[in-house]
Amino acid sequence: MSNAAQAHQLWIEDEGEQVHLYFGKYASNLRETSPGRLDEFMGVPTMEQQYTNGKAEAVTGGKLTPSYFTYTASNPVETLFADGDHPPIQRASQNLPPLGWHLAARWVANPSQPVDARRTVLDLVPTGKAGELRAVFNGAPLPKAKVTLLSPSGRSREGRTGEDGTVHFDLPWKGQYVAVTNTLDKSANDRQGEKYSEVNYVTTLTFVQPSGLVSPAPFQCTALKSIER
Repeated sequence: MSNAAQAHQLWIEDEGEQVHLYFGKYASNLRETSPGRLDEFMGVPTMEQQYTNGKAEAVTGGKLTPSYFTYTASNPVETLFADGDHPPIQRASQNLPPLGWHLAARWVANPSQPVDARRTVLDLVPTGKAGELRAVFNGAPLPKAKVTLLSPSGRSREGRTGEDGTVHFDLPWKGQYVAVTNTLDKSANDRQGEKYSEVNYVTTLTFVQPSGLVSPAPFQCTALKSIER
């Protein structure tokens, strides 16, 4: 699997009246807790609810629980975007400046509905074409990005985006899918007065495929063939 899929990430799951934001390794069924690594974030991550008409509003009332961050979103929910503020990773022992670590997550109700990507961070959105996703970084399509798609069974498939930022996957099974991608920005940055020379952006896209074959029994991290564009 790709480095992004093996590393920690945020992902969103819709639980009906509540929306849960998890931190961990989805492919390994690892969910961090509090007390523990959930407490590393500098406050509760922000959550934004977006609509197909272009309207967007902040989801308020987010709070930390022992297992996840929880939010109450207004129905009907079309798409959600979470942005977590995580401290840089210190690398002084390697004689390197801190590594910025930017974590984000998106959830969509309908993977067949196109979604406008955020313009200031790394985002992964459906294009509206069956099985097609687009990676966007700072408002521009992100080519040659590795995207890992984790199926309802836990199987993984990898693809790489084309020049237009798109990648295509077959979605044969019904159930929840999580796509993961990342990009390393080596331009100079600083945050709250602390300098770091590069930032690792990691983002996920979660959606539920409403129809298809019954998913095979779960097992972890088996690579399957994907279609790249």
